[in-house]
Amino acid sequence: MPLPALSRRVRLAAALLAVAALAGCAGGPQFETLAARVVSENPVTLPADATLEVQLEDVTQGDVVASSRYEQLGQLPLPVTLQYLPDAIARDDIYQLSAQIRSHGRIIYLSQTPVAVFGRHDPAEPDIPVVPTGADALAPAAP
Repeated sequence: MPLPALSRRVRLAAALLAVAALAGCAGGPQFETLAARVVSENPVTLPADATLEVQLEDVTQGDVVASSRYEQLGQLPLPVTLQYLPDAIARDDIYQLSAQIRSHGRIIYLSQTPVAVFGRHDPAEPDIPVVPTGADALAPAAP
């Protein structure tokens, strides 16, 4: 076979392999999205450096299934989303959401009670209540 024909075949094969590799990447994992809101009893303006972390935990297995981190928060309530692999959700396991807000390395708001998700009677887009920690938690309520 002449050399130019062989060279064209090699280039064609290389191009086909590259296209196949790219197509394989497009077929990666398909994530599901869980939407929720982080809320407080009263509207709150958060410090400029505040960060929010929300976790979806498989309580049965003790594993974190998904986690999202947010910065430049502004005010509560805040909408959040977590992406997870549907295969990571076992029908008989118990799942819950929790949240914490940090400022200057300290937790300033925390969800005291985890919020159940994926159960038969659980809301599709739950609220995750957070309460202040530290000195803010001890301050008397305004009349």
